[in-house]
Amino acid sequence: MKRYAVLLSILLLVIVPGVLAQDGAVLLRNTVGGNVSTLNPVLATDSASIDVISFLFEGLFQTDPQTAQPVPGLTTWEASDDGLSYTFTINADANWSDGTPITADDVLFTYNAIKNDAVESPRKGDIQLISDITVVDDKTFTVTLSQPNCTVWGSAFTALTPIPAHVYAADFSDFMTNDANNGPTVTSGPYVWAETSPDEYVRLTANANYYKGAPQIPTVINRVIADPAIQNQALQTGEIDYAFMYPDQLEQLGDQSSFNVFVFPLNNTPMLIMNWADGEDPQPAYDEAGNPIEQTPNKFFSDVRVRQAVAMGYDKAAIMETLGPDGGYLLSGPITPSFGWVDSGVEPYPYDPEAAAALLDDAGWIMNDATGIREKDGVPFEVTLAYAPLVDLYTNIALVAQDQLGQLGIKINVDSQEWSSYLTSVLVPQKFDLTIVGFGGGTEVDGIAYNTLLSENDVPGSGFDISSYVNPEMDALLKQGRSLVGCSADERSDIYSQIQQIAHDD
Repeated sequence: MKRYAVLLSILLLVIVPGVLAQDGAVLLRNTVGGNVSTLNPVLATDSASIDVISFLFEGLFQTDPQTAQPVPGLTTWEASDDGLSYTFTINADANWSDGTPITADDVLFTYNAIKNDAVESPRKGDIQLISDITVVDDKTFTVTLSQPNCTVWGSAFTALTPIPAHVYAADFSDFMTNDANNGPTVTSGPYVWAETSPDEYVRLTANANYYKGAPQIPTVINRVIADPAIQNQALQTGEIDYAFMYPDQLEQLGDQSSFNVFVFPLNNTPMLIMNWADGEDPQPAYDEAGNPIEQTPNKFFSDVRVRQAVAMGYDKAAIMETLGPDGGYLLSGPITPSFGWVDSGVEPYPYDPEAAAALLDDAGWIMNDATGIREKDGVPFEVTLAYAPLVDLYTNIALVAQDQLGQLGIKINVDSQEWSSYLTSVLVPQKFDLTIVGFGGGTEVDGIAYNTLLSENDVPGSGFDISSYVNPEMDALLKQGRSLVGCSADERSDIYSQIQQIAHDD
């Protein structure tokens, strides 16, 4: 696959709800991840924040759980015959939690906020295909696209989750600092924020003005439990009622007789990611005028031979076995099996330490027999692998990679960090050489590939192309896959096969 060229797997995620605490008055659940970083959907990048936001803010549409197709919710819509415009009508009864009507102006404000240079939003790439939003009346607006797009529901229309315009300054001057970003008391979803205690919980209360009616559970407390073992203990003791977990964690839960267990495929790819650019001085791929920025290459991983050596230098199949027989798949590129478009002809790199060693030799990284560490031009191949241990799988990857790549002469120092610290100091600013994290693709076949491989998303502080992967051929294919007239499945499948092959080779 691409720059990370390593573990891409789709895992089965398990929901474990138990008996509601306090006779249904309070739902105690564990957040997906750790501390939330923001509760503003325009700014959120991490799973913990997005998880809680889903209780607070209603998107333009809902998704059918069986077909993954968009269905009416907050809005209904009509599309033009040429696929270039969509006219949305907001539910007449839809109000913000303070009683103010949710209007088309809120959607326009959200769109303009994402576009604004002062707003550090990871959704900028998602809305690029929107050429205009026109307010028709208070409850109606039209979105015009620059060209037809096959993934508009999983990108642009998802990004347009409305935020309350009357809470922020009209010129966005307070958008990054507004208290509502961390404590949104004006929301559109079934709940309203009530309280946050860092490292402990986020408490939400029912939104009496929710357009579908106030939820039957008055309070939801989202506990912050990053350690999977402690999460399991909390389930057994009744400290939480509900949690997500991977299959191997379910096996560790012990007695499951008091739980309801639901298993479903997760369109998610845990990755060992190698930075193509200098992690000490991260730069965007383009300047404000759209001109390419010549980034300083990463001294370890800018060479494709090194990336391929890492891909073959540790046993990913053995790591997968720790998840059990239904734990997931090894992939050769950033397209998951959920959509049936994985090209079986592009096979994942096998575990082959001899071939990996030969590639490292060829790249000029020669073993120093005295230290056991490879060197090139007097620089030892010693890197830090920073990550947050959100699930056991990440730790398994880190330890196996540290051991087996270490035997090849790549010394890896593992730096396990609390999620919020990792998010702000490593992941978002792209300050790393090597890291482990997972990306979800939502309901789109290219949801992971487009976000993590498109060079326009290489924006430290707000973009998802965190490894500074820049390949014009890849950019063209990613855009072609989304804009293909008619959205023919056969033609799109061929495009994504090419994407998998290039990512694999890179």
